[in-house]
Amino acid sequence: MLTITCISAFLTIASACGLPSGVEKREVTKTAIQNVHVWNGNSFSPNLSTVVFINGKLSNAPSLGATVVDGNGGYLLPGLIDAHTHITDCAYLDAMRRYGVTTALDMGTYPVSSIDACRASGVTDIRTSGAAATVNGTLISQLPGFPADSLIPNPAAGRRFVRNRIAQGADYIKVFLDPLGPDEATLAAVVQAAHAAGKLVVTHATTYADYSTAEAADADFPTHVPLDKAIDDPSIAKLLSNGQVSIPTLIMMQSIVNNTGAPPVVYTLNAQGSATNMYNAGVPILVGTDANANPYVPANPPFGSSFHDELKLLVQAGVSPVDAIRGATSLAANKFRLYDRGSIQAGLRADLLLLSADPTEDIGNSLAIEKVWVNGVEFDPSA
Repeated sequence: MLTITCISAFLTIASACGLPSGVEKREVTKTAIQNVHVWNGNSFSPNLSTVVFINGKLSNAPSLGATVVDGNGGYLLPGLIDAHTHITDCAYLDAMRRYGVTTALDMGTYPVSSIDACRASGVTDIRTSGAAATVNGTLISQLPGFPADSLIPNPAAGRRFVRNRIAQGADYIKVFLDPLGPDEATLAAVVQAAHAAGKLVVTHATTYADYSTAEAADADFPTHVPLDKAIDDPSIAKLLSNGQVSIPTLIMMQSIVNNTGAPPVVYTLNAQGSATNMYNAGVPILVGTDANANPYVPANPPFGSSFHDELKLLVQAGVSPVDAIRGATSLAANKFRLYDRGSIQAGLRADLLLLSADPTEDIGNSLAIEKVWVNGVEFDPSA
């Protein structure tokens, strides 16, 4: 009884006197999105539901006292994750947000501080590799201001590169594979050093030989797909054995073929064929665009809108709409260890995309965008 009395007295005093000195009262922002079909990772709920978030985090709390958003029978997805972009201007984040891309994985912008300068509340969130590694003579090695420590002619240079990028704050490591190099031993040294430090490795791979090098070195994410030869059973067996994940960037590969005048069969047989073969065999597929505005590369997929082109191209390659959506949300979050997003679950970031039509029936409905939330901050594309 004494304990209860003391607690009661304490609560009375606290109520009368407010919070202890020096403790600020935090404003609570609570939102409830009502009348929506909610994505559960496999399908949309058949019945209309309500999703609540508080201060940018999804919650199981009741909607009492919340600001109400009427979803009008729409379809609520987690925010989309573009697994391959090049953010060289902060304005690109606005373009991606407009198209429901709430997380962008940058693959080569340098220095890392230029990415940090773009971070802001309510705009697309970013992760970055910093400058990618390569060898002297490749296309990217000749870009203006390319850092000398990204040239890795041997394993020792590769390990030093990893240390430098981690020290600069890179979230993962990127290596540009090319006929000039780096060779398998050097890539293996990069992968081993990165893994020892708890970092994942992404490789640029646009030829069958590049994929073979990435497979042999156990790089986590071979990015792009070959234009010279489709990924076949022997290559797929290695990908599956290593647990590797592909980011095909079909919109980039199709654009390269179109812009260079190569025969369309180069895309359909080799690039699209690679995505089809990998998906049918069970290789995880993520959605990435290679969106960029670099005048030195053969194609420039636009930020935001190209993500929906990529979804369509993946479905044309045989990926089911459900798996395309997974590759754009939960699978991407899981594989890149972004465990605070990618699903609509209590405790995760309120990164959300409200559509007026069901993208599992027609992947083109991914463009039927009504509203976007980035960490709970609402954006209305029609405003």
